[in-house]
Amino acid sequence: MARAELLSIGTELLLGQILNTNAQFLSAELAGLGIDCIFQTTVGDNTERIIDCLRQGLNRAQIVITTGGLGPTADDLTHECIAELFGVEMEFDQTTLDKISSIFQRRSLVMSETNRKQALRPFGSQILPNVFGTAPGIIWKLERELLERASIANPDLTRYIITFPGVPSEMRSMWQETAKPFLAQIFGGSILWSQDLKHFGISESALAEKYASLLDGANPTVAPLAGAGECRLRVSVKAENVDSAQKLAAPICQQIKKESGHLFYGIDNETLESAVGHLLTEQGKSVATAESCTGGLVSKRLTDIAGSSKYIALNVVTYSDQSKEQILKVKASTLAKHGAVSLECAREMALGLRELTGADIAVSLTGIAGPGGGSEDKPVGLVYIALAAADYLIVSKRAYHPKFGRDELRQRSANEALNMIRLYLLDPSILTKEYA
Repeated sequence: MARAELLSIGTELLLGQILNTNAQFLSAELAGLGIDCIFQTTVGDNTERIIDCLRQGLNRAQIVITTGGLGPTADDLTHECIAELFGVEMEFDQTTLDKISSIFQRRSLVMSETNRKQALRPFGSQILPNVFGTAPGIIWKLERELLERASIANPDLTRYIITFPGVPSEMRSMWQETAKPFLAQIFGGSILWSQDLKHFGISESALAEKYASLLDGANPTVAPLAGAGECRLRVSVKAENVDSAQKLAAPICQQIKKESGHLFYGIDNETLESAVGHLLTEQGKSVATAESCTGGLVSKRLTDIAGSSKYIALNVVTYSDQSKEQILKVKASTLAKHGAVSLECAREMALGLRELTGADIAVSLTGIAGPGGGSEDKPVGLVYIALAAADYLIVSKRAYHPKFGRDELRQRSANEALNMIRLYLLDPSILTKEYA
């Protein structure tokens, strides 16, 4: 199987000013082609270090893919470094300059003289066109003479360099239109297919222990992956095509789904909110939410799902004590005796919401998301979540570590609320067992 290395170029990446989504995208795309991504390297805008990274990458892999460093400024060095590594001149490409000029004309802008630099490419390389921007890349097939000149090990093994600009939309377009078909034609014949089986309510270590007998498999392989309050089992298969891969993976995927039971909630891009939406739609039930510490996050996630108007009765953010009293009919005596962050308040919020809306399911959240406002009795991270339905009421207490921070505490609380709805819809007895 061919091996590839990704080289992300740009000092702004090292400074943390830009999130490197390009590497994530390209890694997944390479896997889909059956090409192993063995290294991801990030380097700043420095000629010596870029050349060193290029040489290392070509010594380790058949394919080196770069992103960034193709702009018109002096610190955009990618193509110059490639030319220096292989001891070739930079060649001017008039067709490329004409395309760049036309982009400026369409935008009614004057092209700077520095943009002429983007029409230069290492002699012998082929232009990788950029339809949406002024920075074309290159595709270069490197054979023995060039590899020996650059002191690359095993020069009889042909290598490839592909360069992209750092702008994600431009890179993705160039990948789909040109680079991906190019690599598929050369290295086609096998693919790496994977599926994430998503779980909630079990830790990564417990999930790994539960399926320890599957983790040593060669093909398919099974690996646990952790997320924010959830974890996944990724089943991966190397095969000739997607159909063959899915047939090989099917028995293991079915085993995991069966043995995980209610802990399993979806595959790949499915979310807790989409799983809840499917169940509500299937059962023809409605839901309402009242949120304090999460500030409407549960509502947002539920309404992110297309068609959610069919099952959402009402969502409210009742942050103040006054709103809890006036809208949800929480007793003033409850707030005075137990406080807004309490089991009693969460319970009355859910009951009041259900009475107000007539929804089949009412969920409330109240807690302390921080960073301040906590006490010894009620520290930051303390959250109560209540669910009320016909002849059913449950309140869950969660004590999250304050190290998670405000946003993470809100996300984890929203996850728990959504999971409570999911479990109730699957079977109320499961919810009682898991959260009572």
